[in-house]
Amino acid sequence: MDKVLITGGCSFSDSGEGHRRTWPTYIQEKYKFNKFVHTGQGASGNELITHRLLHSIDKVKQLNYKKIYLAVMWTEIERNDIFTDDLTLSMDTDNGDVSFLNIYNTNTIPIDLRVKSGFIRPGGKPHNETWYRNEKQRKFIFDYYKFYNEEYSIMNTLKNIILVQNVCKQNNIKCVMFIMKNIFESIKKYPQINYLYNTVDWTDFVLYNKKYGLYEYTATNDLEFWEDDYHPAYNSHKHFIDNFENEINTLWKTK
Repeated sequence: MDKVLITGGCSFSDSGEGHRRTWPTYIQEKYKFNKFVHTGQGASGNELITHRLLHSIDKVKQLNYKKIYLAVMWTEIERNDIFTDDLTLSMDTDNGDVSFLNIYNTNTIPIDLRVKSGFIRPGGKPHNETWYRNEKQRKFIFDYYKFYNEEYSIMNTLKNIILVQNVCKQNNIKCVMFIMKNIFESIKKYPQINYLYNTVDWTDFVLYNKKYGLYEYTATNDLEFWEDDYHPAYNSHKHFIDNFENEINTLWKTK
């Protein structure tokens, strides 16, 4: 039976084209996966990332694949995905559409493109400017973020990580986890959620200098970004994966 790669994340993990390709397509080629499910999608928060990973795991299991490998790059904690069944809120734009279990890059599992409900992806704390979404969706997001709380966002991110790790362990899925940047820098401010932080299996993580992600790796090593000076270019993604080859090999038990 073929081995299958499942990947997830935000725009740092959205398998695009040209210089906007990201690490999922490179790791797929580097480790010679001929079956893959890339679920990464721009502006996704960790809630949506988790659901898309779990959905993919379920579909791959139904197809009776046994050798499953997962890699995920967790995103910024302030990205609180908002679930809704009001499709009038959806916008025909890259980040404004209601998204859920659709728009995968896969040659492995069938995807039902019909969306009856799903997540709005704010991409972070909302902007005041009128260019930020249409009026109805902008107001919806602003109303939601009136209740934003950093501690709760970290709490949910940690729960999502623990959930994915446990599902991987239960199903003998080899798991590698990255972060797009240092998303846990505020954890010391919230000692009452240390129990969640301590429950995470940090041995699944590949971190730059023990706490940083792809963004800091690109900046510190003077590598190339997109024209926005924020998203690492494809060569930087390749550099990052190659630099941590030994760690990935160990976690995936490829050697």
